[in-house]
Amino acid sequence: MPVTETDRRPEPLAGFPDDGPYRWLELADADGLYAVCAVAERREHLELHITVTRWGPRTRRILARDLEWLKEEARRLGLSKIMGVRADDRGRFDEKLFRFARLYGFGEMCVFQTASLDVK
Repeated sequence: MPVTETDRRPEPLAGFPDDGPYRWLELADADGLYAVCAVAERREHLELHITVTRWGPRTRRILARDLEWLKEEARRLGLSKIMGVRADDRGRFDEKLFRFARLYGFGEMCVFQTASLDVK
């Protein structure tokens, strides 16, 4: 199966909490792993973070197939939407994100930034 749930947090997602609401997914094809994901069930949507580690036309086609698996998972959980979220702790804006997301049918694009302050 190309989408595999794993108990261990993938290295590209090391900044995510290991004890949080996230499930870890590995996406693979005949050539091996091409992406890792963190997904979390939210009240109204399935939160999706994806890091693609191998690009190319074939990967793009396979990712479209694996997105169908994610849609079915959202439906199984009773959720009507998948929300892709990009986090970058270095404050960089990815100009390609919206174009990439549109290729797979995502809409309602917006930019969301946060800052945290620990209070001890």
